[in-house]
Amino acid sequence: MAPSKLNSTGSCGHGDANFSCSQPENGYSGSLSLIHSEKAVQELLQQTPIQGTDDHLIEFSEALRTVAKALRRAAEGKASAQAEAAEWKRRYELERARNQHLENKEYSSGMSNGDFVDEKSHNSTNKHVLVNQANKQAGYCCTNGICSHEILHDGARESSGQMFQSKMMRKASFKLSWWCKGENSDQHKHDVVSFERGNITTAGRSSNQISLKWESSPQTVLILTKPNSTSVRILCVEMIRWLKDHRQLNIYVEPRVKGELLTESPSFSFVKTWKDDQEVSLLHTNVDLVVTLGGDGTVLWAASMFKGPVPPIVPFSLGSLGFMTPFHSEHYRDCLDSILKGPISITLRNRLQCHVIRDAAKNEYETEEPILVLNEVTIDRGISSFLTNLECYCDNSFVTCVQGDGLILSTTSGSTAYSLAAGGSMVHPQVPGILFTPICPHSLSFRPLILPEHVTIRVQVPFNSRSPAWASFDGKDRKQLEAGDALVCSMAPWPVPTACQVDSTSDFLRSIHEGLHWNLRKTQSFDGPRDQ
Repeated sequence: MAPSKLNSTGSCGHGDANFSCSQPENGYSGSLSLIHSEKAVQELLQQTPIQGTDDHLIEFSEALRTVAKALRRAAEGKASAQAEAAEWKRRYELERARNQHLENKEYSSGMSNGDFVDEKSHNSTNKHVLVNQANKQAGYCCTNGICSHEILHDGARESSGQMFQSKMMRKASFKLSWWCKGENSDQHKHDVVSFERGNITTAGRSSNQISLKWESSPQTVLILTKPNSTSVRILCVEMIRWLKDHRQLNIYVEPRVKGELLTESPSFSFVKTWKDDQEVSLLHTNVDLVVTLGGDGTVLWAASMFKGPVPPIVPFSLGSLGFMTPFHSEHYRDCLDSILKGPISITLRNRLQCHVIRDAAKNEYETEEPILVLNEVTIDRGISSFLTNLECYCDNSFVTCVQGDGLILSTTSGSTAYSLAAGGSMVHPQVPGILFTPICPHSLSFRPLILPEHVTIRVQVPFNSRSPAWASFDGKDRKQLEAGDALVCSMAPWPVPTACQVDSTSDFLRSIHEGLHWNLRKTQSFDGPRDQ
């Protein structure tokens, strides 16, 4: 039966190759030996003349082959499990070392650069206002987990030459950090997820309010106004003079506004503006603060001017209804003094980044220019009398087919706009999510959804649709979607920071109470039937 064939598979001694050598811990050599054993069995069966009446030899051969396969699978499973366990152990040790490195780095950086609010306080007292230092630490926290305490850092990251150039450009720098209540709060720690002792826990925060602290004084302000309003124009003139005379700031306005100012008085020649879209795209490198005079529409217009980073926006209420304009124009001097001094509370309003992909495109990278929206993108039937037929996908998973008047994909800031009128829920603007709200669906069971912020939503017009669809972005830039065209939406990387009068939650609740008269009802009379 050719014993040399069996022995030739091993090189560590005589006998069976599976047991002649000591196996390493990961079990890989045992797996290889079993594979050779199975090959040896097959060669043995091919070389041995098997008679038709020798049924016992056939059964023995099949049993030997089955055992070899089972042993091989067991060895491979053991090796795979041990490799996976080693990988998890390596990741755990790496995460612990990284967290320890970050804590040491935060402590040393804070002591050397003066990042403590009160230098006379103890280390445990001051830790809650410490903010990460630039990209070295951001690389650790953004690629391997949730960054719990640094939200945005503008400036103070350049080399000495770049810092000098930045100072020459008079661009202010600032830090955004989680604001924690209490002197001894330690909720700023980077350890968001902990695997200690087999328990998965998340570190809570005493407050989710974000605070902006200027690292250098703001030097340049952009003022955007609602057009065709006499009261807004009068306030704009008064504010520009006050900012120039009392704060000595550089002031940018729109070309239309500068023309109106020069018509009123040549003394406004110091006011700056831009000439083309190229200069508009570079505004964020020069402007430290944006002031809007109008309603929510003016805030939407201000956000649409910035395709990338957006400077902090201070919205003054001069419109009919405002959920994003907490400041009153009568007290603009006190408000601007407080904001320019800092620190101030900030609401980070997420935006949606939308791509239209035509059916004629060769691939998904061949798309039209991306569009950023602060409120919502709407896909509707337009002037057609037919129902819209829209296929919706979430991260390549089929969601549903919308049959009705259309669909609204809204940010949480836009939850009090069109989505609310279509039956969607009101959501706090700092809740990360995307609202999926149908417009008059032809189904009683089609209820709105709130999806997590990290998903990508794809809305496609199927080829069997009776009519095209129309997409509008914050109520403008209307585009037609033919059969086969798709709209892809995801969360944009650049939020819109708006200043708060009190804090994000207080401003939100005040806006729905005053703007919508939310749950306004006459109080029930105290006299009447009572529980005994």
